[in-house]
Amino acid sequence: MYDSLDRRSETGPLRPSQKRVLSDWFSTRKDERNNIIKLHTGEGKTLIGLLILQSKINSNDGPCLYICPNKYLAEQVRLEAQKFGIPICEISADNGLPEEFIAGNKILITHVQKVFNGRTIFGLGNQSVSVGAVILDDSHACIDSIKNALTIKVDRNHSLYNKAMSIFEDDIREQGEGSFLEIESGDYNTMLPIPYWSWYEKRNEISRALIESRDDIKVKFVWSIIKDSVENCQAFISGKTLEISPTLMPIESFGTFSKANNRILMSATTQDDSFFIKGLGFDIESVSNPLANTDLAWSGEKMILIPSLISEDLERDSVISWLAKTNPERQFGIVALVPGFSKRKQYEKIGAKVVSSNDIFDVVKCQVLIDHRFSF
Repeated sequence: MYDSLDRRSETGPLRPSQKRVLSDWFSTRKDERNNIIKLHTGEGKTLIGLLILQSKINSNDGPCLYICPNKYLAEQVRLEAQKFGIPICEISADNGLPEEFIAGNKILITHVQKVFNGRTIFGLGNQSVSVGAVILDDSHACIDSIKNALTIKVDRNHSLYNKAMSIFEDDIREQGEGSFLEIESGDYNTMLPIPYWSWYEKRNEISRALIESRDDIKVKFVWSIIKDSVENCQAFISGKTLEISPTLMPIESFGTFSKANNRILMSATTQDDSFFIKGLGFDIESVSNPLANTDLAWSGEKMILIPSLISEDLERDSVISWLAKTNPERQFGIVALVPGFSKRKQYEKIGAKVVSSNDIFDVVKCQVLIDHRFSF
């Protein structure tokens, strides 16, 4: 199938790792409902996933869905598919599912937030769009994105925060008078859980508070998922925010994923494989026996440098000034990843362009051929 694709001239033959995984999948695993593919970074998991889905389409086992952790990576996968001549489609500007996807003719590439939310266009429960095969790419990153998508997070100025504080004030205070006073004063570093027994006992009161805010953008995309199981949620409160999320991921609500005939997770990391079982409903066998290239012991290494441990002179401000200031002789760009928007100000003063998930792809494309500095 790969040799028959209308590929661009710069594409070469499949790598040994890709051949190994694809051969193993097709000969022994293609009919198994759950599969996990583990390969080191840079071994070509994206192409493997696209070829598996195209194989399913060729076998009339569609529709086929490819899910990425975010919009930026989804766009990268689309470009990869185009490079190899694999037919794809995407969600329309009016947020509609394309007919080529529904008919099982083309792979739909999208990101986690489109699939896993209380108002998903893929539908919930029995109203979910049926899918033949679905791939969760970079699955550990997807899991984090899914958890964030199913978490209600409001700041202390939100009415829901104030109502929760009123409902659970005594329960929070009982955990420590000092901690309660810090939260009451707006201390960001102090966070306490709302005791699960109190949450259960007062579930009707907090449910009413949630209903009153259900049309708020910070609540409405989660409310449809938790409204019938508020008692199974957990909550944490600090001086700045209130967070409410399901204790266990309600994956059965998302039938497009949970009821798919074939589900494939792809990952290069192995931090918490147990979540594949308890969170995504995968069986133990698929987790303990992933598809991988066992002939390859390693692929690349990572080096993490902490400048301040090398020299006391290499503190944060000096490193930023050294790297991010304009240098007309430099023939490469620099990207800075910052933990939050409060850290971007120093870069802005130097002249860096700050981007977010909404515009990062356009900025990267624009800066490919010129020297520029930006942070996100």
